[in-house]
Amino acid sequence: MNIRLRFQLQQDTLPSREDHLGDLWKVAKLLEPFGFPIGDWYPPAATRKRSLANPAFDHHGPTSTALDMLRVQDEKNKTTDLEFRRTGVWNGKEKGRRCVFSTVLSSDAGNPTCLLDLEFEAVEALDDACNVQQFVLGLLDIWPAAFYIRVGPLMYYTTHKVFSDRPGVGWMLYLNEVITAAQVPEAAAVVPVMRGDKPNGSIIVSVGDKVFSVHEAEHVKTANAIEVRLADQDLLPRY
Repeated sequence: MNIRLRFQLQQDTLPSREDHLGDLWKVAKLLEPFGFPIGDWYPPAATRKRSLANPAFDHHGPTSTALDMLRVQDEKNKTTDLEFRRTGVWNGKEKGRRCVFSTVLSSDAGNPTCLLDLEFEAVEALDDACNVQQFVLGLLDIWPAAFYIRVGPLMYYTTHKVFSDRPGVGWMLYLNEVITAAQVPEAAAVVPVMRGDKPNGSIIVSVGDKVFSVHEAEHVKTANAIEVRLADQDLLPRY
């Protein structure tokens, strides 16, 4: 399963390394209830052995080792006028209960898009639609001005979505729009998102009683119909 969040920095420069890794730490904290201990995340490194020797986080935030590894990366990329940085963490597993996530940050005025990408497999707790919705809401606490958050199998977005220049619905799609169930009758649910006492978008759920699968023709048909319905109402943004 893949989760992608698209957002834009709220300042003209990249955040500090502490803040960048701090946001990843917040994501890791959201995953703790689903069986991912905070100390079992590791930064990218030249070899698997070196990566697993250096935990990325502890209960207080990013570790000094992870921050130092990111500093070396920045220096290697000549950061005098750095406009782009990518870093991530993984749980050290290549098969089975695997999870990896990263953020790409850009302060380039010509291409300001920033992304969080998260992939996981065999995480039973995240087969539950309500748990995934809570995780999405947690991501919005970190990036409240997100343009969209999509949740679904990566194959859906590469081969099954309707529009090449718009986000696909997949299993779930958060949009920064107030949308009602009447506007998307094909959806299993439309969950309003609040920020304080003000509306902050909607989560559209295509399938509510099971995990979305590209191998289920009805799942794909429903997600496609929702995309068309949203586009017809000018509610599905272009990239």
